[in-house]
Amino acid sequence: MDLDRVPYMGKKTGGWVIILLLLTLALACNRASEPVAEQLDKVVDPRIVEQGESEEVAVDRIAFMTTDGELFLVNPDGSEQLKLAGDTQVQGGPLGAVMAQPRDVSFFYSWPTWSPDGKKLAASLVEVTGGQPEISVQVIDAATGAATTVFRNEVPGLVAENAPHYLYWSPDSRTLAVLASTPQGLTLFAADTESLSEPTVIESGAPLYFHWGADGQSMLLHVGDELKFLTRPFGASSGQPIDADPGFRVPALSPDGRYMAYMGTGTPAGSLLIAETGATGTARNALDIGSRAAFAWSPQGGDLAVADQQNGNAPTFDRLRVVPGDGGSIKTVAEGRIIAFYWSPNGKMLAWAGLDGGNRDFVWWAAAVEGGEVRELLRAQPSNDMLVTLSFFDQYAYSHSPWSPDSSRLVLAVVPNRSREGRNGSTPPGPRIFVVEASGDSEPVEVGAGSLAFWSWN
Repeated sequence: MDLDRVPYMGKKTGGWVIILLLLTLALACNRASEPVAEQLDKVVDPRIVEQGESEEVAVDRIAFMTTDGELFLVNPDGSEQLKLAGDTQVQGGPLGAVMAQPRDVSFFYSWPTWSPDGKKLAASLVEVTGGQPEISVQVIDAATGAATTVFRNEVPGLVAENAPHYLYWSPDSRTLAVLASTPQGLTLFAADTESLSEPTVIESGAPLYFHWGADGQSMLLHVGDELKFLTRPFGASSGQPIDADPGFRVPALSPDGRYMAYMGTGTPAGSLLIAETGATGTARNALDIGSRAAFAWSPQGGDLAVADQQNGNAPTFDRLRVVPGDGGSIKTVAEGRIIAFYWSPNGKMLAWAGLDGGNRDFVWWAAAVEGGEVRELLRAQPSNDMLVTLSFFDQYAYSHSPWSPDSSRLVLAVVPNRSREGRNGSTPPGPRIFVVEASGDSEPVEVGAGSLAFWSWN
């Protein structure tokens, strides 16, 4: 695995390359791609429940996508697998057939994104009609499968490898932030999923990263070399710009919205700054860090997790530390070749992915923030789509959760048992979805065949 080859948001891609990528997706939808067909188990799973039989979707559900561009919901034990959307007609239920398509149209859904209230998901949709791709964003009712178009691309394009959009719900589950490729470059839109009014342009530029405020009325953006704090009504280029250090990507707003963490210019190199939100004059140096860093507040308090690297060009981080909000001692949680980390919803644990020693094995670990044994959870190569989320983990962690709501398990999309011999000729198995215990005390449970999975927030 060569992490240096993973594209970053903002990297330009030629239009003809994008069209070829989308047409490749279209072939996958038509089952014309033999490798994709080999990766998926074509035997009908008797656990699959036809859409419309369930009146409502329970909490603690996992959404996953297959390499054929279909969306499923499933319980953490693999039961009640339900096809939500895909390239076939969905039958039955009190509402009748909730999806149908003419024969010359292919569908490919990707990147399912749970709303905070758990009632709906947003997803990218690639439709290829007569060889011409169109890209849109659909909001899908998690109980009925009924879909509504809330955004349509002006031109086909990707924001990252295999990712037509980056989607991030506001805390009130009404406004969907959509990062899309436009003729002007990367552009961030706000789409009202209830009024279905014309999406509002928030900002354009590259790179572009952002974090919703807890009230849903504000947003902190890192665009280009500036940091901007915006409040509704959003509008292009609004807000007060702050000079930002290029050594970080995603700014962090505290759960109560009072503070923001970022790396700024005009300070000693490698300073993590914490300031009152929107008031840079109150900034203080919270930690001396390397030239490249990623950070996030605990969902439940003022603790700040920080991964950093002295070498700004290195693809991994050297260490993972926690800065306590109460002014206590800084804790080192992990050291080594760290790729990504994720807070548990209760703020008591951190899970992280990294490379293990000279073997370059890909490993997931977890540990309690207050100390204790580091537990190895799984050794397996991530799917290509999951590798994208890990490459941009500091952004995706806000919108796509691998953690279960009760902080006991994680859902991972990996290629199981991929041996070194498999890389030298034999065909490895396709990606699968596994649920792993954060305690590391039990074997992973396979819940489906797919390349990407996320847990509901409730």
